[in-house]
Amino acid sequence: MYIESDRLFLSPSDLVGYLQCDHLTELSLAVLRGEREKPSDDDAELSVLQRRGIEHELDHLAELRGRGLAIAEIRGGGSLDSRNKDTRRALASGADVIYQAAFIDDQGAGPVWIGYADFVTKVAKPSRFGAFSYEAEDTKLARHVHPDAVLQLCSYAEQLERLQGTPPEQIHVILGD
Repeated sequence: MYIESDRLFLSPSDLVGYLQCDHLTELSLAVLRGEREKPSDDDAELSVLQRRGIEHELDHLAELRGRGLAIAEIRGGGSLDSRNKDTRRALASGADVIYQAAFIDDQGAGPVWIGYADFVTKVAKPSRFGAFSYEAEDTKLARHVHPDAVLQLCSYAEQLERLQGTPPEQIHVILGD
């Protein structure tokens, strides 16, 4: 969650946080308004989990590459806008997989919804791109699917529907086991 040019930017994680505890959202907004200090993110256990999550994601990427799939990788470090444009180009190009797809939905006057899907995979369902469309995949270390992962993937599916003109039929969670 952040504010840019007087617009509130929200992610699926912000929505999950709100559904778990609306007070958390109030605290986050207070930080944005400068009324509170942001708590420290320095947590050794969280760092280990994040590292293992990235390793799991990269292992899945290596598996996809090993299958010989054409993978468009949306590079981090650039602006959200440029990453979103790269994602749109990759979708239109028909890449088999898009890694780290970036989405921006800034329609209307309300909040801007953003998101980064671990993977977006081509399927044989027609869309405005041609004889194919895409479905979202996310890697999770968990051994069971949690509701917040489903909500996050539903957000990516909504973004894909907006871009490709047809809703994805499925969403996919690549579990840690």
